[in-house]
Amino acid sequence: MSEPQTPWNTVGERIRQLRSAAGLTVRELARRIGVSASHVSQVERGIGSFSVPALYAVAAELGVQMHVLLDPDAPVPPAAVPEPWEDGGDLVSAGIVQRGGEHPTIKLSSGPQWSRLTAVGEVDAEFLEVIYAPGTEAPAEHIVHQGREYGVIIEGELSVEVHGQATTLVPGDSIVFDSALPHRFWNAGDVRVRAIWFVRDRHALDPVPHA
Repeated sequence: MSEPQTPWNTVGERIRQLRSAAGLTVRELARRIGVSASHVSQVERGIGSFSVPALYAVAAELGVQMHVLLDPDAPVPPAAVPEPWEDGGDLVSAGIVQRGGEHPTIKLSSGPQWSRLTAVGEVDAEFLEVIYAPGTEAPAEHIVHQGREYGVIIEGELSVEVHGQATTLVPGDSIVFDSALPHRFWNAGDVRVRAIWFVRDRHALDPVPHA
């Protein structure tokens, strides 16, 4: 069963709504994230897509988590998940389990395919399956954002560069690093790469100050 793809016109409309609510023009958002105004306009109209660095930059400028952009129709995470055995509920309806064919999925511009592995967007975290098509070149842009990343390779061999240092990860290898360090990933091999990725937002890592 194939996973549901999130169309870019849906993502673009959510970006347009959030940009307008933030009082930003297309030109100003484009200036802040380092792309052309026409590129932002095309994404908002559903005839273009963002790269990974650009999408992270958009989320940061609009003050939202990534899942808000990737799955606009998803419900807001509940403050407390109801016990699955209450009122005849089960683990799926309680938002604890998500079946394999129900992961919201989006293909990013010249980059990976992301599938969210939670039933609803998590507060301060992203839990993803990431697929890299074979034979891709190292992206020109480095990714930089707030948070901390944890990844493990399930299939294929993933080339990684973090803070100027590069290596290749093979199945079973794992990686952990601060997302504020410039990083990029690509698949130079001839088979797909499949990885599981967990990203925590920076403010979730900061200790709560004592009164």
